[in-house]
Amino acid sequence: MDPTLLTLAGEAGTAVVTLAVTEAWQQARDGIVTVWRRYRPQAADEVGEELETSRRALLAAAADGDDNDAAAAGQRIADAWQLRLAALLADHPGAADDLRTLLAALDPGPARQNVRGDVRLQARASGSARIYQSMGDQHITER
Repeated sequence: MDPTLLTLAGEAGTAVVTLAVTEAWQQARDGIVTVWRRYRPQAADEVGEELETSRRALLAAAADGDDNDAAAAGQRIADAWQLRLAALLADHPGAADDLRTLLAALDPGPARQNVRGDVRLQARASGSARIYQSMGDQHITER
């Protein structure tokens, strides 16, 4: 399988787990079902039900209070969705564009930065000076 499609399936599987416990869940669920309906319409309703089952399992694991168990459950569910999405993409590579569009629409974070070429940060401090360097967001609270 194309490594790019496998990476996309991994990102989407992780997104399922991440979004399952947020307010964006319904939009994420509906978007995944829509992708399935377009490429495998006979399985779309089943996928919707399995997404809800995954969500309930994640919420139950989180409610138990054991962070290790919740993390393990999240990883198992993400892995399962990665495999399922990889199978869809293997049979229907055109679904990748729809999946990328969905993930971009659901991404609550800032736009991703693409850095090209070499990046070199250099600083010199003397006395009691402080230096903070970052290639992304940086929040500093000094007391």
